[in-house]
Amino acid sequence: MQTASPTYTPPGSDRVAWVDYAKGICILLVVMFHTVNHYEAAVGAEGWMRWIVDFSKPFRMPDFFLISGLFLSRTITSNLTTYLDKKVIHFAYFYLLWLGLTLLLTDNDVLRANPVEFAKLYVWNIIQPTGVLWFVHMLAVFYVITRLVARVPKWIVLAVAAALQIAHHGLWIDTPSFVINRTMEYYTYFFMGYALHQVVFDVADRAKARPRVTLGIVAGWAICNLWLVGQGFHNVPVYGLMMGVAGALAVVEIAALLSKWKSARFLRYCGQNSIVIYLTFIFPLTILERTLASKGWIADVGTATLVILVVSTVTPLLFHLAIKRTPLIALYVRPAWAKLKPRKPRLAPAAA
Repeated sequence: MQTASPTYTPPGSDRVAWVDYAKGICILLVVMFHTVNHYEAAVGAEGWMRWIVDFSKPFRMPDFFLISGLFLSRTITSNLTTYLDKKVIHFAYFYLLWLGLTLLLTDNDVLRANPVEFAKLYVWNIIQPTGVLWFVHMLAVFYVITRLVARVPKWIVLAVAAALQIAHHGLWIDTPSFVINRTMEYYTYFFMGYALHQVVFDVADRAKARPRVTLGIVAGWAICNLWLVGQGFHNVPVYGLMMGVAGALAVVEIAALLSKWKSARFLRYCGQNSIVIYLTFIFPLTILERTLASKGWIADVGTATLVILVVSTVTPLLFHLAIKRTPLIALYVRPAWAKLKPRKPRLAPAAA
C-alpha cells in the first residue's frame, strides 16, 4: 500500500509555506500585468516596469495553474457531490458574483442606457470569459475536465494536453471559443501540477536543502529566460511550453528559498489571500489608473504603475480585514446557501 507523501503536512507548516510564497509571486505578477497594460495604454507610453511584464510572460499564468493543481490528488476521487461543491460550485459562485460587480464598474453606462444589453453582456461573459476574472472561470472548467479523465493513464492525458498546447501556440488549432483556446493553452500546466505533484514538491525540497546551488540555478534560468524572451522564442511552439515549465519550476524554487529564510512575509500573506486580491484588484486599479492618467500627478510612467500596483494589492487586503466580521464577508467566503449538501445515506429498513 502506498504511503502518503511526507510533503502533505497541515497548512501553515514549514514544508508547505513555499506554496503561499509561490501564489504570492503569481498574484503580484498578474496584478502587475494588468496595471502596466492599463496605464501604458491610457497614457500612450511605456515605463520601466514593462520589462518585468515581458520577462514573466512565459511563466506568469503557467505557474499559477501548476500551483492550482498541486493538491488535487487529495480530492479527485472524493464523492461527486463534494467534488462539484468544492471544485466547481465554489469557483462558479465567485465568478458569477464578481462578474456582476466588475461589469457594474466597467460597463455601468450600458446598464443605465439599456439594462437588457447589460444582461446580455453578463451572460456573454459566462460563455466567453474574456475579462480579468477568466482564471477563476477556467479553474472550474479544468477541475471538471480532470475529474472526467481521472481513469485515463496520466501520461496519455499529459501527452495530449502538451500536443494541444503546442498546436494552439503555433496557431495550427484555433477556435472562436475562449474556453477551448485557454484550455489548450494552459490545461497542460494544471494537469502537470496534479499528475506530477510529487516531482514539484521534490524540486522545492531540494531547493531548500541546497540554497546556494538553487540561487545559481535560478540566476542561470533568469539570464536564459531574459534572452529567449528578447529573441521572441516564447512565441515559438515547443519553446513556449518548455519556457512555461522552466519558469514555473523556477518560481517554485524561489518560493522554497523564501520559505526557508522566513523573508518577504507580506508576499506569503498575499499568497494566502490571493483570491481576495484577484477578485478585487481591478476596482482600485481602474479608479487610480484613470485618476493618474488624467491628472498627471506622477510624471514617470514606471513609477506611476508601481504606485498603482502597490495600492491595487494592498487595498483588497485592507478591505478584506475590514469586512471579515460582517455579512459582506460573503464576497470572499461562500455562504451556506451557495453550497451543495451531500446526500444523507439511506437507512436500511428495520428488521421485522
